Amino acid sequence: MQGILKDNPQATTEEIIKYMDKISVEELRPEIDRIFQELADYTNAYEQQMIMKRELLCDIGIWTAKKRYILNVWNKEGVAYAKPKVKISGLEAIKSSTPAACRAKIKEGLNIILNKTEDEMIAFIKDFREEFKKLPVNEIAFPRGVNGLEKYAGEGDAIFGKKTPIHVRGSLVHNYFLKQFGAEKDYPPIKEGEKVKYLYLKEPNPLSSNIIAFSEILPAEFEVDDYIDYEVQYEKAFVVPLKIILDAIGWSTHKIVTFEDIMRVKNG
Repeated sequence: MQGILKDNPQATTEEIIKYMDKISVEELRPEIDRIFQELADYTNAYEQQMIMKRELLCDIGIWTAKKRYILNVWNKEGVAYAKPKVKISGLEAIKSSTPAACRAKIKEGLNIILNKTEDEMIAFIKDFREEFKKLPVNEIAFPRGVNGLEKYAGEGDAIFGKKTPIHVRGSLVHNYFLKQFGAEKDYPPIKEGEKVKYLYLKEPNPLSSNIIAFSEILPAEFEVDDYIDYEVQYEKAFVVPLKIILDAIGWSTHKIVTFEDIMRVKNG
């Protein structure tokens, strides 16, 4: 890369990527092939089968942990893109356990992280907060598969036992109150191995629980629509996954007011 920058200090990202691709094809790949052939000859191999190909050329990469990263990809295996594509590995944006509405928005956020500014990221987070509060519960609830309903069931008057996973706890609460309200004919109980969604609830509420799960429909008989904790859902489903990446690059999720800002306002 020093070669192109020496000849053209103002080279664009596209020009640098094109140069890297050329070096990879014309210099690196032939040298790697030569070394593999030399190794095959040295070991008296029947046939040289060691092959290495260059995968991605990127201008930005952010790692939050091993095998957890985002890349701004301009060229994949020799195919150049007119606009960069985001490659995501091991992050919440691609996990099925993240609400669908948040997965799509987190991916938008990653594009901002890679190609725009911290202020634009802060504005994006603020704007989606208001949009999130208007979404139906099916779109903001956490999806999970339920196992251990019998294992974690409580004894006596207890609905669930100690150390019950949060989505299992919500499922047991759901099944308990279906019986209490005599609504089992209208809403089938959650069964072992079933896919459910769960929500955080504000307390106190009619169910005396901070969690409720449901399979397809949140029973109206529970009367918890006004108790859904949109703020907690938003933070856990959207802000926290983004914050892991933002922390890695030193960005904030909100505007930080400094002493200089206060003095500037005070002095007009």
